[in-house]
Amino acid sequence: MADVAQWIDRLEIRDVLERYMRYNDDGDAERLASLFHPDGTFQTSAQSHTGRDVIAALFRAAMPATPSQWTEEGHVFDEPRSLHLGSNPIVDLDGDRATAETDFQVVARNAEGRATVKLVGRFRDRLRRDGDGPWLIECRTVVSVAKPEAKTS
Repeated sequence: MADVAQWIDRLEIRDVLERYMRYNDDGDAERLASLFHPDGTFQTSAQSHTGRDVIAALFRAAMPATPSQWTEEGHVFDEPRSLHLGSNPIVDLDGDRATAETDFQVVARNAEGRATVKLVGRFRDRLRRDGDGPWLIECRTVVSVAKPEAKTS
């Protein structure tokens, strides 16, 4: 039964990682921040943001003010602001703590309305579960592999 419990933990963690991508694409800063521990940390571009409220404010500043859900009446054809595509997640468990690495691409519309890869990288996550609570992100570090608009030497 221990193997079954570990697979359930892995699936629950995958759900958190996948919801992060979707909430980001939907422009839903509040739901995205709810995936972090209240004292969680988000690290990107050599900057560190700690606390769920701080993380929510960071994403709120980069997202539309009132995101609609495609499940709401009349919104089924609303276009997402971006697509975060995750792949190759590796999840390692250690009791009520876990680490995960997930490769990602961010695709968004350019000025001409075409889909363009904006960022390629890897999320490095530490997660924890408190008691019977859900798995939440304790620390997410964004590691960029390449920025297509960067000049090559």
